[in-house]
Amino acid sequence: MSTYIARDADLDFAPHPGRILQRELDQRSISQAQLAARTGLSTKHINLVVKGTAPLSPDVAVMLEQILGTSAEIWSRLEASYQTRQARAHKRQGLDAFADWAAGFPRQILIERGVIAKTDSGAELAGKLLDFFGVVSPKAFEKTWLEPQASYKRSQLYAIDANLTALWLRLSERHAADRIDKAPPFDIEKVRLAAQAIPYLTVKPIEEAFRDAQELLLDAGVVLVFVPEVQSTRISGVSRWINGTPLIAVTSRYNSLDGLWFTILHEIAHVLLHPKRSTFVDDGLKADDNADSQEVAANDFAAVHLIPPAFRAALDEATTPADIRAIAAELGVSPSVVAGQWAHRTQIWGGPIGKLRERVNLAAVLP
Repeated sequence: MSTYIARDADLDFAPHPGRILQRELDQRSISQAQLAARTGLSTKHINLVVKGTAPLSPDVAVMLEQILGTSAEIWSRLEASYQTRQARAHKRQGLDAFADWAAGFPRQILIERGVIAKTDSGAELAGKLLDFFGVVSPKAFEKTWLEPQASYKRSQLYAIDANLTALWLRLSERHAADRIDKAPPFDIEKVRLAAQAIPYLTVKPIEEAFRDAQELLLDAGVVLVFVPEVQSTRISGVSRWINGTPLIAVTSRYNSLDGLWFTILHEIAHVLLHPKRSTFVDDGLKADDNADSQEVAANDFAAVHLIPPAFRAALDEATTPADIRAIAAELGVSPSVVAGQWAHRTQIWGGPIGKLRERVNLAAVLP
């Protein structure tokens, strides 16, 4: 094998194989006409291969192997690398046309979430966004990320930015990727047991409790992750099925512990009650979901697991923080959770009992 070919075959850039072929011919004092005679090809065809106008086909590669002693695989690899490099260059040129589309996303949010760098702009910005969403064009982005949103189950109380919803969904998907790859098969009975155990975790520090909930659910084949809210998405949680594995992602929308635990159980309900049917994007406790039977069922599931029916009367009769703490102690759950359910039932979100609803900067404390 020529040392020239061996070296060029391992280069980071991709020279056209015709250039290398000409160098080989020069080194061996073989003219293009002589090579044509040896191969049975026309001199014109050999010249087109050398110039890069015609591709170096597998048939030609095999002929060169026989005549020059360099393996056909090397010639074919050089040709494939060159063609790939040309395709990438063509793609980069086309990205200029997508710059306006990319500029429609809030730049600062993309920088904060690590999607782009501060210096990215124009075609480079468009390229990074398309790579992030795993699509090749804005049209493909719309079909993959925007059109499905019409079927998402979510409250319509607010105007939603569809691009930013797609951004947050993709962030959650990528954040969960390693766990999804390692998740065991989905086990519905283990998920039910996890839902029963989760309320008792609420008495622990939130970092420890959330980690324990993650492990309980992962053992059942469900991935739970926390991804901070993206401005203008108004998402508190989502449940989706990714490659056969249910993913639950929750946000920092309300920064209240009761809201976080309610959302987790609400999304578990969707996984259990509405498996593989659709994506549920939820905006939390204050949404008016009464028109959607699946949302009602998920809300009831979460409420029953946090406050069993036997304690509903005591909850309705509670009027002081001491009453709330007493119920929490008997249930073995956090007073914040009980106060949150009391507020939801009474629609009294402030006052002495409201102060029991513990608020925390979830983005600062959760993994």
